Amino acid sequence: MTIKNNVAVLPRTVIGAYLKAARLPLTVAERVSGQRDNDQWPPALAYEGFEANVETVLGSLLRDETLADRGRLRQAKLAQLRRAAELETVAEQHRERAEETFDERREQAAQQRADAARTAQQREQEIERQAALREQKVRQKAARKAAAAQQVKAAQDTSIDRQERLAKTEALTKESAALGAAKQALEAEGTVEVIEETIEGTKAARKTG
Repeated sequence: MTIKNNVAVLPRTVIGAYLKAARLPLTVAERVSGQRDNDQWPPALAYEGFEANVETVLGSLLRDETLADRGRLRQAKLAQLRRAAELETVAEQHRERAEETFDERREQAAQQRADAARTAQQREQEIERQAALREQKVRQKAARKAAAAQQVKAAQDTSIDRQERLAKTEALTKESAALGAAKQALEAEGTVEVIEETIEGTKAARKTG
């Protein structure tokens, strides 16, 4: 290794040691918080940006292309990590909106099912009410028919009773008339016999005298 290279490596080594020492508190914090392997942890990203800027600026000032390239690589990595974090944030927002939309649609579907069930129940109740009304009308019609039939039967029974009474009265009248005629006939027959006996008696008396 040449003297020039040694001169370039020395500041690079010092800078690396400084950055590593400065990162110790963050390393401890990563271990404590369980973020050691999380490249997108905001404090880690912030320090990564600080390291990239230091290496890029000092590499340019010291004309150390290796240090500057390492800084630029860190910056590119940091840009990718930030882009990934942004995309993750956007994706998370999309997921949240999708979940909200899904919840809203699920609530709407549940409301629609409830409305449909309520409508079906109301329709069923209306059908039952209409059926009850029809049945009531049928019963009322049957009752009216039964009442009318009963009235007709009562009128027929009354007419038959009246006719029977008239027939009995007429029969009794005829029977009374027949009895009267028979009595008159008997009385007339008795009178004839008396007359005949009187005539016979008169004839006998005449013969004797």
